[in-house]
This record gives sequence, structure tokens and C-alpha cells, in this order.
Amino acid sequence: MSDTKEKILLAALRLFAAKGYEAVSVSDIARELGLTKGALYKHYRSKRDIFDSILRRMEERDAQQARAHDLPEGTPEEAGEAYEAASFDQMAAFASAMFRYWTEDEFAAQFRRLLTLEQFRSPEMGRLYQQYLGAGPLRYMTDLLAARGLPQPQREAARFYGPMFLLYSVFDGAEDPGTATALLDELMEDAKARLTKEREKGAKMENENVVFRGERESDHRAVENMIRESFWNVYHPGCSEHYVMHVLRSDPAFVGELDIVMEKDGALIGQNMFMRTVIRADDGRDVPILTMGPICITPELKRRGYGKRLLDYSLEKAAAMGFGAVLFEGNIGFYGKSGFDYARKFGIRYHDLPEGADDSFFLCKELIPGYLSGVTGVYLTPRGYYVDAGEVEEFDKGFPPKVKRKLPGQLER
Repeated sequence: MSDTKEKILLAALRLFAAKGYEAVSVSDIARELGLTKGALYKHYRSKRDIFDSILRRMEERDAQQARAHDLPEGTPEEAGEAYEAASFDQMAAFASAMFRYWTEDEFAAQFRRLLTLEQFRSPEMGRLYQQYLGAGPLRYMTDLLAARGLPQPQREAARFYGPMFLLYSVFDGAEDPGTATALLDELMEDAKARLTKEREKGAKMENENVVFRGERESDHRAVENMIRESFWNVYHPGCSEHYVMHVLRSDPAFVGELDIVMEKDGALIGQNMFMRTVIRADDGRDVPILTMGPICITPELKRRGYGKRLLDYSLEKAAAMGFGAVLFEGNIGFYGKSGFDYARKFGIRYHDLPEGADDSFFLCKELIPGYLSGVTGVYLTPRGYYVDAGEVEEFDKGFPPKVKRKLPGQLER
């Protein structure tokens, strides 16, 4: 590219980043360079032509950055072996280099500022912002970590990329921007150690022959019996959860792709499932969401980390399918470790619960960040969860006899 064409691109980019794309004219760009419009048109046909050239330049430079660190450029389907070969050292070095690129390289820094400024003004700019600075890097890191066998790769990718995203803003406003760069380098060292530890944990579980798979019809009775054993006398004398599972499998709201079982050494040790439902929003919309459960681990393996593994795996699979949020009834002490919070903090109310009543059992997790932004309303429990006590009693006769006991801590009926 000629020196003049290069100068035009950089001058245009500076103006776009300062004033916004729409506010800048070809005359403004020519004036900035001391050129006539005619002279500028010898190099670029229009303002849009200039912008398209900036985009092409960014695509080329982005690919060059990946090549410089021996990281894959294509998708996991196109370059699977390269994804599997990428080391945590390479990922951390790449992240540090990209931070310097986006902050210290003038062309890239101005492009970042342009997208930050314009992302809410134009759908195209919003998509580009996500591609270069938001969902795109997060997805790329998720794919890299998934190829390395990291449990919960999306969560770990967010933990890896989040500080980098924050420190862009710190860098831009700092008296000494170098402090932000130095801090990122320290955080990348911490990230390498954490990822190595998580990979070792995942390898340990792989060595235990723990697998997740979809529930089969041949599993139904064994799953129901495991649920019965897990919930018996926990919330009430006896339990109904095994019958709820039996009924929900044929419910139209049941999500078959998220009917998951967990095996250890070939034996069934856990299960989880999801149902579609909605939030009846205060503005009249029905906002699609998921609810969850019953979820359980066989009693002899409880409190050994298997439940969280199952939960995190199933939530990540639900997120990958595009579901926006999960609301359900549970204990914040356990589910909070996987990102759940009180639903009231999202502006969501539990149906039929009197105002001022304890709602600490009602939990929510966004699978898509911001999915519930601006939403307030009432959560509707799928009707399939409401089962007849007599039908539960009759169904339970098909299982080995167990004694129902009234125990401290059970819920009042």
C-alpha cells in the first residue's frame, strides 16, 4: 500500500474515533491531510471505501497476531489439531501481546476506540465490536480451552479474558498506562497457573472414567430409583421427585437434549434435566427461560464435587444451545458456587408468593450475560411439576419399600 493511502486510512480512523463515523465527511478527511477531495478520490472512491479498507487491514493484522504466536486462525472444525496443540503459555503470551496491540499500536487503538464509541449507534458497529472485543475473543478462548480438555471452558475463558477487557478502560484513563499493562502480565501468570490446575483436576476426573451423556430409555428406571434414593425424606417424609421425573419426560416443555446422566466407571451416579418455561414480564411479554431439576448425585458420592461438575457441565451445554437464563428453587450455598444468585436481584418474582415472604430459595443464573436486563415479572413453574399425591403413592409401590420419616429441617406441607 502506498504511503499516501496509508496516511489516509490512519487520518480517517483518528477522525472516526474522535467524532464518530457518521459525523466525519470525506472533506474532513481531506482537510486533515491537506489534500483536495479530488486528490483523495484518486485513492479511495468514498468514505465507505475507506472504512472497508480499514476493516480489511484489521482482519489482516488480527490474523498476523495469531500466526506470530503459533495459534490457530480457523475454526476448531478447520484447525482442530492446532487448537489441541496450543499451550497455556502461548495463550497467555498472546493475550499480553494483544493487549499491547490494542492499546499501543495506533491503528488498532483508534479502531478499538471507534468501535467502543459506535457500538450502540449502528448494528454493523455493534457486530464488529463483538467480533473484535467482546463475544469473538471469548468464543476463541473458549474453543482453545475446550480443545485442551478444560472443564467448563466458557467459564474459564471469561475468567481469562475478563481482566484484559477491564484493563482496556483502565489503560485509557490512567496517568501511567504502563501500570495497566504490567498488571495484565501479572494476571496472565496467575491465569496460567489456574488453568494448569483446572486441567489437572479435569484429567483426574477423566482418569476416574467419569462421563456425561444423554439419558436413554433403558436408563429410566435406574435414574428414577437413584432420584428416589437421593431425595428420600430430605424435604418431606418420602419423596415425589422420582415420579416428577417420570412424568416430565413426556411433557412438551421437556428439553430432551438436556436430559443428562453422569457415569463413573460405567455406573450411573448422577442426573440433571431442564424444562422450558417463561417469565410473564410486567410489560406483557413472555420471556423464554429454562428451569431445572430434579438434579441429584447418588447418596454415597455426595459432597465429593460430582454434583458441581454435573451442574456446571449441564449449564454450559444449555448456554451452548442458546438458552438465556435458568430459574429454579435451590440452596444458594451450593448453587451460588456455579453463578446462581437470588432471582429478586434480577427483578423476577416467584408466582403465588406473598409480598415480603422469604424468597431466598428462588435462584437465577443468566446463561447469556444481560439476557434479563430490563425484564421484571413473574416466573411461571411448568405445570408438569405439580403431581397428585395419590399418583405418587401408587407409582412408588413399584420400588423397594422404604420407611417415611418426619425429620428436622423438612419443609412444611
